[in-house]
Amino acid sequence: MIENNREQCRYELYESGDLAGFVQYGMRENEMWVHYTQLKRRYRSEELIEELLLHVLNDVRRSRLAIMPFCLALRTLMDEKTEYAPLVPELWRQRFLGRSDLQRRPMGYVRFTGSPKRRSTAKECDTLPVPQSISRGHSWTPPSPSDPRVNGAPANIPAT
Repeated sequence: MIENNREQCRYELYESGDLAGFVQYGMRENEMWVHYTQLKRRYRSEELIEELLLHVLNDVRRSRLAIMPFCLALRTLMDEKTEYAPLVPELWRQRFLGRSDLQRRPMGYVRFTGSPKRRSTAKECDTLPVPQSISRGHSWTPPSPSDPRVNGAPANIPAT
């Protein structure tokens, strides 16, 4: 099930009652600016991503809005499904669509949340050595803004 959560400006995809992913957007007058697509790692699927992105495109078309696809996953899908190109304002089509430097599949541009199954490294972290400066009672303080190293200059070269 996909629903438009207008309060959080995102289209949410639910699988068995669980929020599986969403497409984040913002509204500017009659334009929907699509920022990114996020999906839980356990729901990683080309079909789910395509279903979610097509729902967004169809909803934009039904609402008679324009779309600004800043989301690279949406751009790659729109390159495959050229019938959605007119949703992008003509002035911006060349900037957003038909770019050969993008990957072939939208999944390559989706943000995934939740870590893959891996063993814990907590025990290993307990055995890391404590830096000598801390073990001798020294504490770290952040550099002052007047310190030339704050702007990226090495300590022995004065900032200009």
